[in-house]
Amino acid sequence: MLRTWARPKFAGLGVTWIAAVAVVLWLVLAGRQEALRRGLEDTAALTAVIEQLTARTFQALYLTLSSVADAHQLQPRPAKNDPAFQQLLTYRLQDVPFARALFIIGPDGWLIHDTDYPSTPNLSLFDRPYFQAYLENSERFATAWPPLESRSGTGWFVPVTEPLSRSAEFEGVVAAALQADHFTQELERMGLANGYFAALFHRDGTFVASYPARPEDVGRQFPELPDFSEYMPGGDMYYQSDGWLLPGERAVSYGVLENAPLVVMVSLTKDGVLAEWKRTATAAAIAMLGLTAVLVWLAFRFAHEEVRRERERQRRAQVEKLEALGQITGGIAHDFSNALQLIAMNVQVLRLRGDDPDAANRALENTERAVQDASSMVERLLAFSRKKPLKLSRLHLGEWLETARPLLSQAAGPGVSLAIDRDRSLPEVLCDVDGLDMALVNLVVNSRHALHGSGRVRIRAFACDRSDAGIPERFLGTPPRFVCLSVEDNGPGMTEDVKRRAMEPFFSTKGDSGTGLGLSQVYGFARQLGGGMAIESTVGRGTTVLLFLPVAPPEDESSTSSAGACLD
Repeated sequence: MLRTWARPKFAGLGVTWIAAVAVVLWLVLAGRQEALRRGLEDTAALTAVIEQLTARTFQALYLTLSSVADAHQLQPRPAKNDPAFQQLLTYRLQDVPFARALFIIGPDGWLIHDTDYPSTPNLSLFDRPYFQAYLENSERFATAWPPLESRSGTGWFVPVTEPLSRSAEFEGVVAAALQADHFTQELERMGLANGYFAALFHRDGTFVASYPARPEDVGRQFPELPDFSEYMPGGDMYYQSDGWLLPGERAVSYGVLENAPLVVMVSLTKDGVLAEWKRTATAAAIAMLGLTAVLVWLAFRFAHEEVRRERERQRRAQVEKLEALGQITGGIAHDFSNALQLIAMNVQVLRLRGDDPDAANRALENTERAVQDASSMVERLLAFSRKKPLKLSRLHLGEWLETARPLLSQAAGPGVSLAIDRDRSLPEVLCDVDGLDMALVNLVVNSRHALHGSGRVRIRAFACDRSDAGIPERFLGTPPRFVCLSVEDNGPGMTEDVKRRAMEPFFSTKGDSGTGLGLSQVYGFARQLGGGMAIESTVGRGTTVLLFLPVAPPEDESSTSSAGACLD
């Protein structure tokens, strides 16, 4: 299991991943909307370009038709198919290479001049819609008409016409035949990207030309297109459509020519609009997969490292405990040997003077005392070396310190002078004896390490009822609520930074040889009892660790609870 302090690191990785996913998702969705908006704007911009090019084409045709009409009005009027006038038409046709032919229709509807003469048959164009329109209203201006199929077999063309004269009397029509595929060629030369479709319509919805080319639709009417039925009356310049001349969703834009009743339309497939966005989104998805892989790898690596470090901490803690245990057992073995010698001597007394009741009783009492001392030393040794829940009991620290003196002396080592001061009138505390053994041995061992095996250690036990003892305010009280057990040494002391971090788990000043668990375990033990711990230290003047143990409640208050209550 992960340690509690390590879990936020994994939570941080999770939060980082979720935040990154949210940001990338938001950017991708926002980018999609921006791509759609730009797609509509791009089609509108392209429409405006095509619109201007087409308008200039018709403006050139209008100027050419006006010059031809003016030349025809000169006196004397040229005869039908007059060679000189025929040559003038040919010159004017060269000025507008996008027109296939220039011709003049007389008031009776018959051709009187034509750049294709003499190959053009003698035709009557009286029934053509554009001629009928001028016949009914000779004041009409120059304009363009829906495409018509040529009667001379040259294909579809757009008639561009102007009245032959401005007089009240109708004299005929001058016209240019603008090949419909000219617009297809112009659009092809523009090099439109894949997904674009550009088309030219007459205002009544008649299809004129497109790129890519759709020759089968030339001359066909599409009045049902949204451009003519919905948008054009309202003035909107672009929109999205899910069904147009071509299937699928498209961004559509249109523009109406100012000098001709023609409409330019440009559309782009949704896939074309989103092509760049899809590449960006794909790159973002790949980047997120990479980030996810990195975070997963970091999480697994961190977890593996934490497991390894935890095992190493446990190993070092066990080594440190075994080291302390070995140091303690060396002295205990000597005392235990003395106890065994005492027992052996008393057994010898019983053998030699078994008939003397007084001597036998004294020998038995000495033997029993030696056995009890040895048993007590073994119990303390076992209690120090094993883990178990806190078993609370009422304890008088003065008496306990005397009992624990041999164990503490062995923990201090032969080169350290150990002094124990206690107040015999101390109130009882509520404590776990085995845990207190372990805590105090830890503190004495820490002092011995600070002294490098030579110096003085003083252990004191006193009530927390006077403020001049350097006791934190929260532990003071009258009558006292806590008893203080202090361990003082005359070692080198701690710096402020070390003192501030001394009770942090795994903080150690011993490098690789320390676990950083000693003081933190003692602090945790005191907090588990309901007490606390404080450290006073000055560089060069030694260190004092104050352990605050709660005073046991009066007997009548604790009688309802078990004397051996356990705390996990």
